[in-house]
Amino acid sequence: MMRPVAKLLAALSLCMLCLAGAVQAQELTKKQRAAVHRFAYNNSLFVLYHELGHLLFHQFDMPVLGREEDAADNVATWILLNKRGPEAEQALVDAAEGWILSGVAYDSGGSESDYAAVHSLDKQRAYQIVCLMVGMDETSFRPIANEFRIIRDRQQSCQWDYDTVDRSLRSLLGGRGDKRGTEVVVTYHDAGQRLKEAAQAFRASGVFDQVADELRRNYSLGKTVQFNAKRCGEPNAFYDPETIEVIFCYELMQDYMDLYSESLAKDLEPAAPQVEPRKRKKTKIEAS
Repeated sequence: MMRPVAKLLAALSLCMLCLAGAVQAQELTKKQRAAVHRFAYNNSLFVLYHELGHLLFHQFDMPVLGREEDAADNVATWILLNKRGPEAEQALVDAAEGWILSGVAYDSGGSESDYAAVHSLDKQRAYQIVCLMVGMDETSFRPIANEFRIIRDRQQSCQWDYDTVDRSLRSLLGGRGDKRGTEVVVTYHDAGQRLKEAAQAFRASGVFDQVADELRRNYSLGKTVQFNAKRCGEPNAFYDPETIEVIFCYELMQDYMDLYSESLAKDLEPAAPQVEPRKRKKTKIEAS
């Protein structure tokens, strides 16, 4: 998930954020700490669906036109949109905000090599999430698109983006499940003292088990998939096709917590609002 050219900067930034985060955590209110955890949970959930996308592309030998990283982001957004509830919508808002914050923290686009990388720039990834949201349901998600300052003409054309993603994924993933399901083994490895809080928060969120359970129920791979949460030495998450393994690094959970804590400590208002329960117009889209 992390760009190789940013590793040195990421390591330095992570050290600074960890030190700042330890101080900031003591200064945050109970409500703010809850918001930090929510933000970290939701960004972790989006990343896990992104890695699930890579796994499905590989195991089902699915055709991918364009960059696979962009396609995996679209899978994550599509899955959450089709859950059709305020919690899933908040996860998407937090994920988009997460890419905005990480883009600033890691200077996404600051190096010429970033433009030739396998990932889109962080800010572009944020806008793509919001574009698919407003493309699915313009009435409900227009306020969020406005908060992200996506111009009106682009908001309207986002419907074509969402329709293309929706049609493609329904065609490619339809009929991929049966009663056999998929065996998924979830393991939480020791985090050590420094990452203990982040590891506990990640496990308590239930997002790792949630995605693993959805894989068990919705798809039949005929192979055992390993889900491992562990220390990696860097904030990252990835799918390993050789071991058929999804790895989530505790450092990434810590990174999300520190990013949001730092934004609160600086009195920076997130660009997007929290999603409140509301009536949604009915569409032909059913939960996947």
